[in-house]
Amino acid sequence: MKGLLSSLSAATLAAMLSVPVQAATEEPTSSAWQWLELIDHGKYSESWAEGSALFRARITERSWESKIQIFHDAVGSIVWRDVLGVSSVADPKGLPKGLYQVVHYKSKFTDARGKKSEYEETVTLILENGLYRVATYDVK
Repeated sequence: MKGLLSSLSAATLAAMLSVPVQAATEEPTSSAWQWLELIDHGKYSESWAEGSALFRARITERSWESKIQIFHDAVGSIVWRDVLGVSSVADPKGLPKGLYQVVHYKSKFTDARGKKSEYEETVTLILENGLYRVATYDVK
């Protein structure tokens, strides 16, 4: 009986420990996705406000709105977006020291003439007040 209890406790502990790992991967992806949806729907000011303090310190709201509007005018509307991967990065180049979550996407956009273009989007997030917030956004 004691062996069964020990193995049950070990199995329960293993299950409990696996949940935060899965949640830790899903949470940055979900946060990045929700933030990208703001941009996809033209809510540029709201996307700036939902960014991290670091994001807002690096670019003014007006400059962000202008740059993202120019980009979306050129590439058009999102057709699809797939997650390529998520990684944890400590102290990335060009950012303050800390642990960041980086979500990579392959995305397809269609412009007003129907031209489709694929891009790689990278959303870097930082944990701020218990929530993952966007620190940087890059499109190539």
